[in-house]
Amino acid sequence: MIDETEIKNIGREFGIDQLRISSPAPFPETAKIIQGLKRKGYYLSNEYLLKIDTEYFCNIETRFPWAKSIIICALGYLTDEKLPQSGNGPYGLIARFTWRNNYLILKRKLKKLARFLKENFNAQCRIFSNGPIPEKPIAQRSGLGYYGKNGLIINHKFGSWMVLGEIVTDLELKPDPPIEDNCGECNKCIIACPTRAIIKPYIIDSTRCIQALSGWYGPVPEPIARVWGNRLYGCTTCQDVCPKNSTVKPHPPESEIGYVGPGLSLLKILNFSEDEFRSNYAKNQLTASWVDFRAIKRNALICLGNTKDKGFLPLLKKFTDSSDPVLARTAQWAIKNLNNG
Repeated sequence: MIDETEIKNIGREFGIDQLRISSPAPFPETAKIIQGLKRKGYYLSNEYLLKIDTEYFCNIETRFPWAKSIIICALGYLTDEKLPQSGNGPYGLIARFTWRNNYLILKRKLKKLARFLKENFNAQCRIFSNGPIPEKPIAQRSGLGYYGKNGLIINHKFGSWMVLGEIVTDLELKPDPPIEDNCGECNKCIIACPTRAIIKPYIIDSTRCIQALSGWYGPVPEPIARVWGNRLYGCTTCQDVCPKNSTVKPHPPESEIGYVGPGLSLLKILNFSEDEFRSNYAKNQLTASWVDFRAIKRNALICLGNTKDKGFLPLLKKFTDSSDPVLARTAQWAIKNLNNG
């Protein structure tokens, strides 16, 4: 006899913060939403959801005919580390979720749980964390959290400061119910978004979202570059202002897997070759295959252009001669922005 409570307790012993259970039934409403976003042009050219067969993506039972349950898991990542100081030169900020590789940390814990299920129940399992599976709809269906108006899942304990992972299994487990909760009248994330990328509640235009743009290679429109600030990778403004996140208790970091920290030297990034970059920050989301290194350099140039420090003009002028048209154009914008500042 399989005891869902036992599975959850074992998962927590392996260091997984929260576990819920979902059925593998299709997500037709999610498919409609994705298709609508595609039609409106709200996805960037490098985004996975733009390229996939939407119906297939949203149908776990088609992809895994043997699946009977999904164990959805969360790992909180709000740590008590401090933001970098600029004493040793300008720094570009890194979004909290990738100060270290929280996805890999969670995936290793999921592997331990999957091994337990195989050894004790002869279970078939597939593990995902930030993988090609509709994890946010799964989290909502299982009651792990509910959708915030910024499109992120909000959990009662961790807010949106968490990464998700899943075990698709042939074990027949009792699903957990969704929770009846929402953001109510709160619109703080919509108001605070620097680029107005949250078109309306739950609808995000990735072509305006700094988080999405920071890993995409191409020219950043001037109005967005001006409010980019010193973000080298990612953006957490909508999370920073969320009232549900304000009460989350930070904890000391438990692992240094893929550690890059809260910020990186912009000058160091601009001097790196791609091989040096990927070697120095291996096993981090920052060097994932879908993050274009040229985009990271472009981001660093935008950050310098927003420093208001004309001492960087000689370096920026060197990049105006780059053979990369996006870097050259971005450097020209950065010079203009500094001179007008």
